[in-house]
Amino acid sequence: MKSIESSVHTAPPAWAVLERQLMRAIDEAAPVYLDKYTRPGGSLIWREDYPGDGVWADDLYEAFFNWPIYYAMGGSAYTGQKSIEQWSAVTRQITYDYGRASREFINNDDWFHNSENYIYFYHLGLVDPAHAENRRRAQRFAGFYMGEDPEVPNYDPNHRIVRSPFSGSKGPLFDARFADVHYNIEYGHATLGPDFDFPEDWHKDEGWRKKVHQKFNEVVMQGDIPVNLGVVVLVTNAFLYTGEERYRQWAIDYVETWLQRIQDNDGIIPDNVGPNGIAGENRQGQWWGGFYGWTGRFSLHMMGSAMMIAAECAQMLTGDSKYLDLIRSQLDVVISRGKREGDGPLQVPFKHTNEGWGEYGTMIPQDPVHLWAASMDEGDWQRLETLRQGAEAEWSQVTSRGPRLLDDRAWTRYLAGELPDYPEKILQANYAEVCRRLQMVMEDEADLTKVDEHHWQQRNPVVTEALEQLTMGGPQTIYWGGLAQGRVRYFDAEESRPGLPEDVAALVSRLSEDGVELSLVNLSPAHARTVIVQAGCFGEHMFSTLKADGAEMAIDDRYVQVVLKPGTQIDLSLGMKRFCNGPTFAQPWHGDGISFR
Repeated sequence: MKSIESSVHTAPPAWAVLERQLMRAIDEAAPVYLDKYTRPGGSLIWREDYPGDGVWADDLYEAFFNWPIYYAMGGSAYTGQKSIEQWSAVTRQITYDYGRASREFINNDDWFHNSENYIYFYHLGLVDPAHAENRRRAQRFAGFYMGEDPEVPNYDPNHRIVRSPFSGSKGPLFDARFADVHYNIEYGHATLGPDFDFPEDWHKDEGWRKKVHQKFNEVVMQGDIPVNLGVVVLVTNAFLYTGEERYRQWAIDYVETWLQRIQDNDGIIPDNVGPNGIAGENRQGQWWGGFYGWTGRFSLHMMGSAMMIAAECAQMLTGDSKYLDLIRSQLDVVISRGKREGDGPLQVPFKHTNEGWGEYGTMIPQDPVHLWAASMDEGDWQRLETLRQGAEAEWSQVTSRGPRLLDDRAWTRYLAGELPDYPEKILQANYAEVCRRLQMVMEDEADLTKVDEHHWQQRNPVVTEALEQLTMGGPQTIYWGGLAQGRVRYFDAEESRPGLPEDVAALVSRLSEDGVELSLVNLSPAHARTVIVQAGCFGEHMFSTLKADGAEMAIDDRYVQVVLKPGTQIDLSLGMKRFCNGPTFAQPWHGDGISFR
């Protein structure tokens, strides 16, 4: 491993001081939050009776969903330890107290919500990749969707379909829970196909309840939907632990199947595929109307998140950017149909129904930003510019946000050179958000056995937005099941743990197809710190060259070591070959492979 040493003493930059203060605030807040809301053993203080048949299990995991990523960026040892312990505690609670999980996996929920909770599990590999029990879990969970467990037939390999919109450790669910039928029809998440009309108060009449339930089972619950692309991340997670080809191949096969479905449907992703792999099979040929599909309230966001995270995995697993067309093609489907009112921002259709395209609104920027960060393609950057036109002020606004409110627009303007004070502003905003959430925790006098299932996620004081953008140089991880997308990642060489060493701050100030510019600061006046920089969150990239302090050296490695003398700063210009290494959870000291324990 090549090494370089800092030599320039510095007056501490404001961003570096604010970054370390934000981390100190989160480190202080996390134990207060956990002590407030958990029992001895880690279960959440909540109701003792069954919470009902709706989809809520994900919300319990979401109480701690970003703790692993925070620790991996340099959070306290406490947050790393508790992230692993709390996942197991919540899993036990959902299994034994509420009966909604078996074999440590959700019984049968949809993959919009499954993705919301398994984002937590996926990033435990960044905390401790040698954790043998988590590796076994990752392989078992992936096997539920690869035909490796005959008792869990979620996947049909002949037609390459996940067989139901609801699935899990008990296999595909074909007979929907009535609470899910009622909720998803009431909120417009699914239709019952052409030529089936029913009254608005159908749920009040026993006869109509049976008819609608039966029709829902026939039309909605049989076959595949785009949101099931979230399974790709589950299988990729097993690959990151093991490197076994079967996981890579399954993920690629499933993504390619959906790419073919898009091609066969004139460039538009069909939102429902029947038991025989035919789009519109259960709906007299209609490719719209499926669960969380084009007729839904949040269709573009729900399908888009699944397509984006699957495309990111496929690109990482193969090094081939063609898989980004999975999401790019659908962004262009709606952008090409967009319209403007005067000088306002582009309005795109959010729905396709029997009446055609409609319900125009401003596109959520998450997927276009992620697409550009993955491709570094000028065309994808121009797509961002198209969306920004008429909304320039919004794209430059920096506000205090919570963990679910992904908005990387101002970060892209910083990278474009337009918001030089963005690092300081977003760090201040995130610090304020941590303080606001912790105050809610400390003043919370609610009866915790009766609170709403979103109570904890609204108070979780671990806020990682600024840290992901500034230290790792990536957009925020997609909340709905994505993997971290940082261009770089760090390890503490002296402590042999992931994350920035104590007193060290990092700032990625520029990204390109073949490089990254990075500043590292050691705020300690007395102690040297040694940080290992990795190319990509999962080592999927390689550093080619390094320029610093007028010197240049060849690297040709996924790692470079930086020794930071007390009170110094070093500015690195790192050449990079992207997506040329097999991705892995392995850390610098794992050598040729992870030794599980």
